Amino acid sequence: MNDSAVAYRTVTIAEKGESIVALSASQAVRLQEMRFCRVLPTSDEGIWRVTDVSRVGVVGLDGLRLIIQPKTPLRSLIFMASYGGSQIAVDNHAFTFEADSDLPTALAASLLHAIGLATRRGLLKGYVAAAETSTVVRGRWDVSRQLKIRPGIPSPVELTLDDYTEDVPENRILRAALSALSRRERLPERLLKELSAALVMFGDVSDLRVNGPLTMPPLSRLNAHYQPALRLARWVIEATSWARQAGTTAGSAFLMNMAHVFENFVGTVLRESLASDGFDVELQASGWNLDVDGRVRMRPDIVISRRGQVITVGDTKYKVWGPGSGSPPNADVYQALAYAVTARVPEAHLLYVSGDVEPQRYLIAATGTTVVAHAISLDGTPEELVERVQEVSAELLGTRGTGSGMIAADAGRSRRSRGTSVRTV
Repeated sequence: MNDSAVAYRTVTIAEKGESIVALSASQAVRLQEMRFCRVLPTSDEGIWRVTDVSRVGVVGLDGLRLIIQPKTPLRSLIFMASYGGSQIAVDNHAFTFEADSDLPTALAASLLHAIGLATRRGLLKGYVAAAETSTVVRGRWDVSRQLKIRPGIPSPVELTLDDYTEDVPENRILRAALSALSRRERLPERLLKELSAALVMFGDVSDLRVNGPLTMPPLSRLNAHYQPALRLARWVIEATSWARQAGTTAGSAFLMNMAHVFENFVGTVLRESLASDGFDVELQASGWNLDVDGRVRMRPDIVISRRGQVITVGDTKYKVWGPGSGSPPNADVYQALAYAVTARVPEAHLLYVSGDVEPQRYLIAATGTTVVAHAISLDGTPEELVERVQEVSAELLGTRGTGSGMIAADAGRSRRSRGTSVRTV
């Protein structure tokens, strides 16, 4: 049953900063149990302070519908969630939701549009291994299973065959996302009808069982047209299943991790932009250790290398940072410095969310390392979002304004000549 039939008191809070909210004691406890924010009492009974919000979306708790409004425009959020480089079509028709929609409504509208485009010629089909018991031999005779189940009995036979079917992982993921939205979210009646109609199309597709992080099918020539829909479906499934995976018994929840969306978008654009010049971009790099014994482990968000040699390291920070923010948080600078020292590169980069602000450079006196803070505005059209990250890619390599994607021999000097602020720490 869709929870739109339940009477809810709706409260909207901001992702950024703190919000004062009227909650019952049980609502406050259950909200705290979800571990995406801090819930602190105030001096007034029944009034609570909600801070340190790390996810956006909607939570339903004991008659309360709490909407966490993202600081990022919904249109930009949906575009970043669906972005996959050359596979995404940048057009206004992909964003048909109203400007005042909440996140589940916006994602549902965009997912339905993406699925419609992906399935214009029917559902994707593929070969799936299947087991069958039959008196007629087709496929391959599974001798080991035959001996285990019917030792010494020649008929019926146990067979293994490749079935050409719509019941493939791609369709299971889309079906799971449609089911999650239609079952759990208070959506407009029009969208609920469209979700129901779309689910009919996936009637012969099995349920998806998700235990832990969702494994996406590898990109191929056959499923390339499914990619925008699959990326949106991934975020829908993660948003609806996160509360359950976190071990909470809280009510209906649709919570998206915007830090992951931002990191994935920036990394994907960088990878696409730099590939033609022979650079490799590794996201969430593993196997990095700060100490010799390997006890202090690190996981940089972005590692750019060429021919196996690390060129620079970056870390995305889904935090607002701009002209009035002062220096970046010390912990962020320490983290970037540790990455640079470990990789033995002269610079490391911090990528924040903000408006139009020039990169700020912090020269670390003890090591000669420079930590560069960048701000990427998430306002504007999809094309503008991509262009801003592409501009940052030139900053990361010290090639902005050189007219080339290659690293200049005097990159260090050219970076200091761009007019950005340089501070010694």
